[in-house]
Amino acid sequence: MKVTLKDGFEVTIDERHLNDWNLLKKLRGIDRGETSLVVDVAEILLGGEENLDALAKRLEVDGVTSIDSMVEALREIMESATELKNS
Repeated sequence: MKVTLKDGFEVTIDERHLNDWNLLKKLRGIDRGETSLVVDVAEILLGGEENLDALAKRLEVDGVTSIDSMVEALREIMESATELKNS
């Protein structure tokens, strides 16, 4: 499925990743305060480190990808993918 972020960047998500048990476990960990799992969640959602790096490069400003911009992009991806899956 294709998800388009607010800035127009298009991300392709494999729907199988939305139904991944490991994703759910890592999201639970994040809810419990293990914020370092955000990177693992991003890799699962985007299908690997290469795609995660591409998104980070897209969000980079002056050589730095802010945590806030990456988390916001991941939130957009999760929300959009969930909406598309449920429609």
